[in-house]
Amino acid sequence: MSASVEAARAGDRAALEALLRERRTEVVRYAMRLCISPADAEDATQEALLALSQYIGALREVAALSRWLFLAVRTHCTRLARRSLRHVLSGEPGPIALEGPNPEDQLVDHQLRDRLAQILSELDPAFRDVLIRRDVLGEPAQVAAPALGLTVAALKSRLHRARAEVKQRLLASLAAARAIS
Repeated sequence: MSASVEAARAGDRAALEALLRERRTEVVRYAMRLCISPADAEDATQEALLALSQYIGALREVAALSRWLFLAVRTHCTRLARRSLRHVLSGEPGPIALEGPNPEDQLVDHQLRDRLAQILSELDPAFRDVLIRRDVLGEPAQVAAPALGLTVAALKSRLHRARAEVKQRLLASLAAARAIS
């Protein structure tokens, strides 16, 4: 594999395309665990692989490729979740997605926004506060932790649990909606 990465770094388009195909499955799998929805996971995967294709020449070490890809996916999933949460909390009308506003997408986005708002309202206030400060307002952990009376480690742990809770509730809500229809 390192030979194909080196070839891609050197500008070999065929090697780059093969590398992107080879890595896509593991990137999708990781994105599915991190992102709120399968559509966000697909978007994050596309963004991460596009970034890799653009910046492969700047990669310093072949061994750093997986770490770089996973960090890119995490960054994109966080950005997409933050955008969705901001939209939910602002109560602005219109679609969450950046794609064209066709009626079907607007209905789906409205339903998702309503589900997220309901989930956030039912979330334990300690989880909700951490989630809003970090994922919506974008406060660094070093700023949010003291404001909430937590250590940075405790804030990170609580944030992880809050995200997992929101994701679990959202997936259960979507599964229940599918079962009804």
